[in-house]
Amino acid sequence: MATTNRRAGRHSKGERRLIGFRLATQKADLVRELADAEGYEHVSDWVAHVVSERIDRSDLSKIRHQEPLPLEQLAS
Repeated sequence: MATTNRRAGRHSKGERRLIGFRLATQKADLVRELADAEGYEHVSDWVAHVVSERIDRSDLSKIRHQEPLPLEQLAS
């Protein structure tokens, strides 16, 4: 009988970077309750969702300061 190499657990969500912080105990408990109430198994998934929503509503031009390339100098 052939064996397959299956991995148990959650599927990959792609490359990630840890962002850790401490929160007052009472608020941390509320975060857990909110995550549970909204059907999240992991608090970090709920926090990632909330942060992603906030980023989507933010004006990113306030933080992106890339100067234009001096293309007119190349044409000379």
